[in-house]
Amino acid sequence: MHNPLKMVTADQLDRRTVLKGITLGAGAVVLQPFLQRLEAQNAGQTPPKRFIFFMQGNGLWPYHVQPRNLPAPPRGTNQLIDRNLADLELPEPIAPLAPFKNRMAIIQKLSHKISGGGDHGKGYGGLGCYNWRRGPVGQTIDHALASAQPTIIPVVGLGVPGYTHSAFINSVSASAARRPTPIVCQADLAFQMLFGSVAEGNAGRAFQARNRLLDWARSDIRRVRTELPAMDREQLDIYLDTFEQMRSRQDRINDNRERLRANLPSIDRFDSRRTTQRFEAQCAIAAAAITSGLTNVVTIDANGGLGPTHTWTDLGITVDDHAIGHMHPNDPVRDRHAIPIRRFHAERVADLARRLDAVREGNGTMLDNTLIIWMSDSGEEHHGFCSEWPMVLVGGLAGRLRTAGRFLHFPSYQTAGHRTIANFYLALLHAVGDRRQSFGEIDPALVGLRDVNQAGPLSEILA
Repeated sequence: MHNPLKMVTADQLDRRTVLKGITLGAGAVVLQPFLQRLEAQNAGQTPPKRFIFFMQGNGLWPYHVQPRNLPAPPRGTNQLIDRNLADLELPEPIAPLAPFKNRMAIIQKLSHKISGGGDHGKGYGGLGCYNWRRGPVGQTIDHALASAQPTIIPVVGLGVPGYTHSAFINSVSASAARRPTPIVCQADLAFQMLFGSVAEGNAGRAFQARNRLLDWARSDIRRVRTELPAMDREQLDIYLDTFEQMRSRQDRINDNRERLRANLPSIDRFDSRRTTQRFEAQCAIAAAAITSGLTNVVTIDANGGLGPTHTWTDLGITVDDHAIGHMHPNDPVRDRHAIPIRRFHAERVADLARRLDAVREGNGTMLDNTLIIWMSDSGEEHHGFCSEWPMVLVGGLAGRLRTAGRFLHFPSYQTAGHRTIANFYLALLHAVGDRRQSFGEIDPALVGLRDVNQAGPLSEILA
């Protein structure tokens, strides 16, 4: 006989039942995407493919990403070089990525001249495959990828410009012609915009309203955590970390009002004016936006468009990016300044990878379904003319790309077998099910050349 009072134990509940039974309070908007992702995962649905475009300024110099012990090709040859990274040593500028060596790729010699030459960046042309001087005349690749996998926020744009006062800039991303995506340049503002939908109270009392927002969200997250199966709790812990950091910041501000009033020091990286801490904060926000399910695509403009460049005093460097970029390539002073900066960028990419790798998903981790694309917004140099546009990839797209542990060096510009950034972008689109054969505009200087096909994806990396 059925006993209505019989207790249902935890091992009798499946994850889907638990997830459907969770009720949300103040954290409804923040937590709903996260819980929907867990439920989809439990139902066996394929996780979405996610992308983080990390676009630094001042050029990604080819020799900074060239493996140290790569044998020189035979004289007179200009063929595709495809080597296993396991057999190669990463150079000092990107050494922080060594823990991900078997899950990364270095790609060299893809051209992108259609984006335009000269100046300090290529604006929308970098992600858009058209001349930067024309502004946002078409959709950029981040939005094209987002369109293939719709979510709450198509593209989250975060920026670290060389000046600290701007809240927003329009610089590298566009959803369509004449529709730029605002890049949020202040980490605490980005946090409010992405996670502040649970806020209530008097907006004029901003500090207390922020405290209530964080307390309510943290309370909801912690309550949900107790209701989740153990295997999902660690995923939510990654998400909770950002809320905890922000609330800790608020407490420290409150505890140190008089000292702050006298000295106005930076409390932490979320509202810091220090360059390194602003980078760290925006990367934390990027990881939180991805892991929460709010978006599948994040674009980080780590230079801030064509405006003032960074001076990396936090790294002991008093010469700004612009001056470093104009130093002669053979001047040893250039590398003494540039390598610490490049390593810092590599550390941020590695930090993004670690955060995503800490979140279990299916039979692997979220990093297995996310591709981080690290490249410059100006190609191969400070004033790049883009006959090559080096890039470093970290992560994967559930096996849709063959980028794990590879070094690829394509034939030079205007030679047989050469490929472009547009081919690479098309490979990304094919990986998410968009089978289009062209993206952006073609390079007229490559039309009609033997075995230089600007249509279709970069077949060398497609699975």
